[in-house]
Amino acid sequence: MPALLEKLRLQTIAIHEVIIIDSQSTDTTLKVAADFGADILRIPREKFDHGRTRNQAAEKASGDIIVFMTQDAIPADNLTIENLIKPLTEPSIIVSYARQLPKEGTKITDRFLRLYNYPEISMVRSKKDIDNLGIKTFQNSNVCAAYRSKEFKLLGGFHQPIVSNEDMLFAAKAILAGYQVAYSASATAYHSHNYNYISLFKRYFDIGASLDRQPLIMQRGNANSKGLNFVRNQLKYVIKENSSMSIPDVFLEAFAKYIGFKLGTSHRFIPKSLKKYLGLQTNYWLNN
Repeated sequence: MPALLEKLRLQTIAIHEVIIIDSQSTDTTLKVAADFGADILRIPREKFDHGRTRNQAAEKASGDIIVFMTQDAIPADNLTIENLIKPLTEPSIIVSYARQLPKEGTKITDRFLRLYNYPEISMVRSKKDIDNLGIKTFQNSNVCAAYRSKEFKLLGGFHQPIVSNEDMLFAAKAILAGYQVAYSASATAYHSHNYNYISLFKRYFDIGASLDRQPLIMQRGNANSKGLNFVRNQLKYVIKENSSMSIPDVFLEAFAKYIGFKLGTSHRFIPKSLKKYLGLQTNYWLNN
């Protein structure tokens, strides 16, 4: 987090307040936050919820624009926030999210994920794009995203409780209400993961469960066809990059994601005592 805060300090646009959500961290988070002069929103670890916790931070924020960033994201340059909020000057656009770049050492399959989901070309999505883009119409990421506070609150903020995908579900709600969502490719942040197969399974179990409980997206876009298209293109990328050793990873990761997602969409039939082992968000499954 120190690298993130330092990059925020160097942004070309003034940041009026920084609110850090701390869920009983055991590292140096509180000291770093205090040294930076940030406000700290403390919550019990077992009470963390991707939607509710961010809604609490939004209520505490005083600005007309709210920027959400995760602690493992780092602005790639000093223009990240300026470029991120620029699309919000258009009245119909109420959400803008940044391009994610892979960090050094990211494995090739996740590097492709960043390229696939976060291309070099900016775009604005609206209701008219649903037939063509399907579920990708609602893409959004709170890794680094900006919201117009007034409309965010008018639409009720993020779904809560929610185990995952609070950002995409809000984008869907905004688009179906007639607003637009911008992808700002000029706003860049370093963010990537090297998930193993078990972590991918758990992550996609949570994603499937979040979409099952809020079927807004599932009713409007074909997630399965988009997943197959992703695997085909990922395989082509791995071959093009002369990384044939990673071909098994493409299929094994796809299998882990698919099984996790499918089980997640059927989570209502799985005992709570088991679900806490199937998802990444253990505390969520203990409480919901």
